Amino acid sequence: MQGSGILVFKEKLKKLKFNLKVWNREVFNNIYHLGEDLQKKIQELDSKDDDSELGEEGREERKLLLAEHRRNNHCQEALLQPKAHQRWLK
Repeated sequence: MQGSGILVFKEKLKKLKFNLKVWNREVFNNIYHLGEDLQKKIQELDSKDDDSELGEEGREERKLLLAEHRRNNHCQEALLQPKAHQRWLK
C-alpha cells in the first residue's frame, strides 16, 4: 500500500472490517445451528438410553454433549443480552 499514512491506515481498517465480518459469520451465525444439532444428538442418545442400548461410551458422549450445549446456550445469551438492553433503553 502506498500513499499518505492516513490513507494506508484507512485501507487497513477496511480490510480488518471485512475480515471481522467473515469471522463473525463463520463463528457466531453457526451458534444457533450448533445448538439445534447438539439437542438432536442428545435426544438420540436419550432414546437409546431409555431402550437400554446406550453403553458407557454413549453416556460419556452424552455428558460431553450436555456440557457443550450449556456452553452454547451461554454464548447465545451473551449475544442476546446487549441487544435486549439496547432495545429496552430506546
